[in-house]
This record gives sequence, C-alpha cells and structure tokens, in this order.
Amino acid sequence: MDITLSWDLFVIVFFVVILAYSLIIGRDNTLKVILGTYVSMIAADAGGTLFSKYLSGSELFMKILKFAAVGNEQEAVVFVKVVLFVTLVILFAVRGAFEVDTADDRSILIRTILSVVYAVLSAGLIISAILVFVSGVSLVGGGSTETTTTALWDVYNQSGMIRAIVDNSNFWFSLPALAFLIHSFYSRREVV
Repeated sequence: MDITLSWDLFVIVFFVVILAYSLIIGRDNTLKVILGTYVSMIAADAGGTLFSKYLSGSELFMKILKFAAVGNEQEAVVFVKVVLFVTLVILFAVRGAFEVDTADDRSILIRTILSVVYAVLSAGLIISAILVFVSGVSLVGGGSTETTTTALWDVYNQSGMIRAIVDNSNFWFSLPALAFLIHSFYSRREVV
C-alpha cells in the first residue's frame, strides 16, 4: 500500500480527529466548542494584530521569530494568531465558564443527526479559521483571499481541498451559528 503524504491528507485527518472528538463529547459540549471557537477567532486575530503593532522589532519579537523558525514579520504574526487561536479554543472547551444545555425533546435519530451535523460544522469552522489565519487574511482588519500570503500560496495552489476551504470560509464561519439558531427555533423548552 502506497500512502502519499499531502496537505489534503493532513486536513482530512485533522477533520476526522475533530469530528471524533465532537462525537465523544456530545452535542452540548460541541456547541460549547463552536461558541468558544467564534470568540477565539476574534481574540486571536485581534491579538495577532496587537502583537504586530506593539511588539514588532522588539527583543521578544526576535525571539519568537527564531523559535518559530519564520523568516519575516508577517509569518510571525500568523504563527502568533494560530497558536493563540488553538490555545483559546482548548481553554474554552475545557475551562469555559458557560454551559450549553439544549432540549432533548426529539427522537434518538434526530439527536444523533444533530450531533453529527454539529460535529462536522465544528471541524469545518476550526479548520477554516486556521487556514484563513495562515493565509494572512484578517477577520477583524479585513482582507480577502486574493491577498493570501506566500505561507499558504504553494499549498493553496497544490490542494483543491485547501483552496475550497479558504475560498468558502464565509460559509464555514456562518453555518454553525445558523444551524444553532435554527435548532433553537425548533426546540421545545419549558420556561421555569
């Protein structure tokens, strides 16, 4: 059996790991991860921009460049954003001070389908956020996929999957929130 390592394989494995984790922790905790991911995306993007604005050229900045083995300021900012994003997502998932409690008023089949849908949406949201950060596009400061950095450019051109994820990141960013909202409309919850 000949297995060729590629970015597509990496994305698929990462997607499956997040999907499996989401199914293990259940629908409510997956929704907690999704909500934490939204907050983490904004905080990491803004944090990376602040890092660039205030620490560019400092001794700390040079240490991070050397540690991350990156060649320029733009790559260092991407590194900081990705590390900050992943750290915040993990912290929100493990120690987030909020709970999500959806009503279990449906059949087991519907609950299972919802769990799988949320797991897929969570994986897509996390992967697309990382790829957008790596592409150099800022969520807070604007930008577009036409301004992708060289950090992702070769991979972007070689991988149809990564190109599709980055080009359609707005769908991955909006679908989990819309699914949660639609699910909320159809949930029957008693107000106490």
